[in-house]
Amino acid sequence: GQPGPMAEETNEEAAQRLRKELGPQTRIVCISANREFRGPHSEALVKALATKLAAEVGPKAKFLTEGKAGVNETFAKHCGDGSRVWNLVPLGRSSDFGVGTDLYGGKGLFEREAIFYVL
Repeated sequence: GQPGPMAEETNEEAAQRLRKELGPQTRIVCISANREFRGPHSEALVKALATKLAAEVGPKAKFLTEGKAGVNETFAKHCGDGSRVWNLVPLGRSSDFGVGTDLYGGKGLFEREAIFYVL
């Protein structure tokens, strides 16, 4: 379950909490994208980028998605074994990606987005 105090925290407090959850030495690679692929090669590019980044960045890096279906989900599913993927979702929601770990921040999409950009 999600503790009640999370619903009352500010965006900055949520970002601080999430940074602690991810670990103080962690390098956060934020994956921000539209839900839809824009060109005929976009999906293949996202898959290749996820695979290459997972293989090339150091072990201290974790990949943070916005937990949105489409580009974020494709990235998460092709980023190594998914153990370094974290999906930021609003309280009470789930990414439903089947890979990575969901982190909770914000009561709704607007707050979640603001927290994402603070991180």
